[in-house]
Amino acid sequence: MKLSSIYSSGMIIQQNRENLIEGYATPNDEIRLYFDMYIYEGVCDENGFFSIALKPMAPGGPHTINISDKSDRYTINDVYVGDVFLLAGQSNMELPVNRTLDLYKKDLEGIDYPLIRMFQMPQEAKFGDPDEMVESGKWIGADEESVMNFSALGFYFAQIKYDNDNIPVGLVHAAVGGTHIEAFMSEERLLRTGDKLIKMAEKHGKEVKCVCNGINDTCKVCYRENIERNKNRAFVEETVKTETEKMMAWGKKTDEDDIGLSEKWYDHEWSEEEKRAGIEIKVPESWLYNVLRNRIGTVWVQRSIDVPVNFCDREVELRLGTIVDADVTYVNGIKVGNTEYFYPPRRYKVGPGVFKPGRNVITVRVIINNNVGEFKEDMPYCIKADESEISLEGIWNARVAAVEEPMGNMTFFTWHPTALYNKMIYPLRNIAFDSVLFYQGESNTFNPEDYEYLMIDMVREWRDLFKDDVPFIFARLPYFRGESWEIPGDGWEELRDAQARACEKIKDSALVELYDLGQYNEIHTQNKKEVAERFYEEYIRLISTCERGNIYD
Repeated sequence: MKLSSIYSSGMIIQQNRENLIEGYATPNDEIRLYFDMYIYEGVCDENGFFSIALKPMAPGGPHTINISDKSDRYTINDVYVGDVFLLAGQSNMELPVNRTLDLYKKDLEGIDYPLIRMFQMPQEAKFGDPDEMVESGKWIGADEESVMNFSALGFYFAQIKYDNDNIPVGLVHAAVGGTHIEAFMSEERLLRTGDKLIKMAEKHGKEVKCVCNGINDTCKVCYRENIERNKNRAFVEETVKTETEKMMAWGKKTDEDDIGLSEKWYDHEWSEEEKRAGIEIKVPESWLYNVLRNRIGTVWVQRSIDVPVNFCDREVELRLGTIVDADVTYVNGIKVGNTEYFYPPRRYKVGPGVFKPGRNVITVRVIINNNVGEFKEDMPYCIKADESEISLEGIWNARVAAVEEPMGNMTFFTWHPTALYNKMIYPLRNIAFDSVLFYQGESNTFNPEDYEYLMIDMVREWRDLFKDDVPFIFARLPYFRGESWEIPGDGWEELRDAQARACEKIKDSALVELYDLGQYNEIHTQNKKEVAERFYEEYIRLISTCERGNIYD
């Protein structure tokens, strides 16, 4: 007997709704399902597929489900009935709780919500035919350790809801950082939408041409080409293999060329002669305006700092804001952390005894593979021990250690049209949801004029798929200036406008205004509890009326 992994112990099913339990067993066999003392019966078809509908139930649990045919038995333990939410979108929905600790660390100490549970969908691309079943994953409860990997927005939303109504909350997480809205649509629907958008553009006398901004973008002109190319599994696998080898080769060559590694620049305080061989830089600031602006490769930076005794005999946190692109960080010659790309905030735990009373040396190997190096402004740069801090802002010494060609961009197939619909959305077609929480749009800001229609058609498709007019709650993009080397023009605001127009046309939808919660230099704001509070406010208003917008079109 085989079931989707979402039908597994710890699952939460939707209250007051019919829930389907589906799977495969012996063809033509009778199936018997026991839900506690209730008995349901069904028959497998000639392919072995069965589908049994559970009657609507009130919140509660735990329950046990046993499914059997003549030769097999499947048991699902610890099942609760509550409210189930689909979390979808890109990185601001995916951002985990452990990326919000600057703001909420104390709030999370000792936290234990066994009846808030998340199921992580496979974060993989799939082209061609969609998956019928969810092949991997399990339900995880929100205890102090496990919650760190929950979607932060999802968890804080669930926490607010559970604290208000004491009803179990299930979160099905189907978000992937960087993805475009087209990834959440089927081939048939997206091609139809693309043809409609082309006809609309031609009708209004607009030039119809490709506006893609690189290998990971797509537009209405090239949907069909992109989809057909990616159906070639050999092409996708060879691209991944070739680009991975290229990335690894770039890293290997950079390490070999890096004289800072061979000469161990990290294990001592630089002499005056060594300092004179480099330059002084200010932390924080972008390197866009100094001699390092075009530097690709590695640059080592160092700062000496006096540290008092009370920072040395306990664990402290070294906060180095956000560094572009990657870094390896040392304290007194001891590696204390590394981050492989520029988005995550650098928060490195430094154990007792690493810092010494008096003079200490912090050395950072900055790896710049494609962008302009930067220590982002308006981020924390300090050593933190409880409420005490030692600032690390100011003048640092910098030395170039390796000069390379740009690594080049990688292809992220999960961002491409249909990739996530096939792998993440279609396999959920028979799961009952209370609502969909959707936070996406950042990756479509270079081509915002079509987003309104893509958003509307995506909702239409999902509702057709789920056979239910499930409510949608959308995040309207917050304020963001952009990366220092790539400041967007009107695309960000145009996309916000497109979201508003779409939501007005989508029945039973809500738009969460987040503009004032944005940061000019940080696309991934940590304040996800405040975001969740606004989602919850809109959710309560929406379910009380379920008539937020007009009918489609």
